[in-house]
Amino acid sequence: MYRLLLLLSLQVLVSAKAHADSIPDLYRTETVVTGTEEPERTRGFRVGLADVIVKLTGDVRLAQSETLAPLLEHPHPLVEQFEYEDRMKNLPVHDEQGTRQRPHFLRIRFKAAALDEALSRLGLAKWADNRPVIAVWLGVKTAIGSFVVTTSGRDYGQRVVIMETAQRGGIPVRLPEGDGSATAVTFDDIAADNFEKMADALKGADAWLSGDLALTESGYWDIRWRLRWKGQTHVWTKSGVSFDVAIKDGLQTAALTLSGNAAM
Repeated sequence: MYRLLLLLSLQVLVSAKAHADSIPDLYRTETVVTGTEEPERTRGFRVGLADVIVKLTGDVRLAQSETLAPLLEHPHPLVEQFEYEDRMKNLPVHDEQGTRQRPHFLRIRFKAAALDEALSRLGLAKWADNRPVIAVWLGVKTAIGSFVVTTSGRDYGQRVVIMETAQRGGIPVRLPEGDGSATAVTFDDIAADNFEKMADALKGADAWLSGDLALTESGYWDIRWRLRWKGQTHVWTKSGVSFDVAIKDGLQTAALTLSGNAAM
């Protein structure tokens, strides 16, 4: 049942319709723990609570902030429901130690009203449930050529990072459809900030996030991001990182701006 809900969440987040989207399951999360006993359960609750607060506020900086310390110290009163799933359930168990130490998915739903009240006490504002839909145009350049990340095609790794980051952060995104070669927008268009062409090729978004991701001789990646929203363009860069770090930074920084937290 949970995996069905997760799939439905991704279908909303990678939206096919215009304008602001209401995000489902804002108070649910999933993390991986070792075994099903304490103190690992409490550690999982703390990780999950931090994840949900980031999703509720749009502010990824809170995950590493002392602001959440009072809530993370005693997360149990905020937990409404939780369940485990053995990640190795299809593999045979050889001994008791292996049984107790097997990795599990820990799925948690937090109490909405109680968590909202706790955030208010800490002076933290929620990002609205109806959130701007972001059209994501990511161009990738390697030594053998360039392509644009789309809903299908050879760009599987980059596409998965976009989708997982969007789902984890409650960020509604749209990707251009096709296999990357089918879209009229090229890597050069993205690098040249041709927002008019991007907006014409992918309609119905509230904001446009474009990035030109280039592989360097060192084997790491450099990226320049631009976020166009409400007539303003925000520009930032990330250098010498893995491509998943570069992509996560783009979506998380966009969420900071769209949620109103960037200036804080």
